[in-house]
Amino acid sequence: MNYWDDVPFQLPPLPFKGRVRRAVTQLICLAGMTVAKTARALRADRKANVPAKVFVIRRGGLGDVLMATPLLRGLREHFQSARIYVLTSKQAVAGLLGSPWVDEILEVPNSKKDWLRLLQKLRKERIDAAFILHRFFAPSLLPLLAGIPQRLGFDWKNHGFALTGSVPFSPARSQTLQIAQLLTLLGKPAAGCEMEFTVSEDASRSARELLRGWGYDPTKSLVGIHPGGGETAGSSEPAKRWLPERFGQLADLLEQRGIQVVMLQGPGDEPFMEGVLKNRKERVLGIAAGLPLAAFAALMKECDLVVANDTGPMHLAAAQEVPVVAILGPTHPAYAPPRGKMHKVIWAGVPCSPCYNPEEYVFGTRRNGKKVFECWRGTHECMTAITAEEVYEVVAKQILALTNKPHLGEQAAERGGIKFVTMFDGKSQTE
Repeated sequence: MNYWDDVPFQLPPLPFKGRVRRAVTQLICLAGMTVAKTARALRADRKANVPAKVFVIRRGGLGDVLMATPLLRGLREHFQSARIYVLTSKQAVAGLLGSPWVDEILEVPNSKKDWLRLLQKLRKERIDAAFILHRFFAPSLLPLLAGIPQRLGFDWKNHGFALTGSVPFSPARSQTLQIAQLLTLLGKPAAGCEMEFTVSEDASRSARELLRGWGYDPTKSLVGIHPGGGETAGSSEPAKRWLPERFGQLADLLEQRGIQVVMLQGPGDEPFMEGVLKNRKERVLGIAAGLPLAAFAALMKECDLVVANDTGPMHLAAAQEVPVVAILGPTHPAYAPPRGKMHKVIWAGVPCSPCYNPEEYVFGTRRNGKKVFECWRGTHECMTAITAEEVYEVVAKQILALTNKPHLGEQAAERGGIKFVTMFDGKSQTE
């Protein structure tokens, strides 16, 4: 059990429309669960069959689909001849390209007509089992309507009424670990939690050539900084981003002490990168922008460490087995970050956090069709409480512990302590 498991949420107030949506949803789920319990009582328990075809639903962004890769790997290992389909969002498709665990990638439809086509395809395929990696009830209706006999997912409130099997879910525990537990519903051991993303040799070669062009010195440490994220086609989450100017200050501190810095810029990150580079004192090694996802991941793999917000690139770096320093504010410190001793989480633990609960967020503020998550108090103090100097301390000590490049050791040891750091090894660590 993780030290931060079950830290209580400090939920922001829902707008009136959100409260209405939640009340209507609760009524739908209560009615659905009542019908489901009655139906289950009238028929004999079904035993899980060995699936020849498996359907996995994982909507969301890049990080969401990467957290599903342990389950996909486990399915392939235990059901080698099974055909595995994955339904995911357009922006997350690239996270599965080249994966040896997936046979067919399906995109989330944009129109009712496309949804009907997808439903017809699924019925025609005669799929044996579906894994729904969401707690909200709506995604589980698709495999129900498609006639998939085994529908496996999470037991959360009454949202699992369309499921035939489930495991308990908590928004205050590791999401990756809980997804891996779903494999037990088919009588197999829980999957390992290591995320994966395939990087080709061509992509690795491109990354190395890019670094050489920037003048990279392999005898010195290299830190990747990703200051953006939190923007997708369906959601905007500015509250989950650390301040751009703090990322800039961190880059200065690292460069001043002989650590090379590469800035990692994904699609839509341009405004945040401008804020990072404004008033900078030192020159970063380079800015990685406009790269294909595989080359972006390959560049991360060349880094000794990556600093990121709670975003897809945080998980992408972990999938390349690169140490991550994750800066969290409203997110629950046990829920999203990658697991393992090589990773560090910086979380201020201010009284109003964690306030980002994905299960309540679905009922929150919407603008122009997007779900929007902002600091409901308007202070952003869970992020402003974290200074660049404190993050530098964590980064420097991790580099000392994990690499053979000790040129910054004495400088790091001379500086002050850290107010709040936790490692995912079962205990909190305050240095």
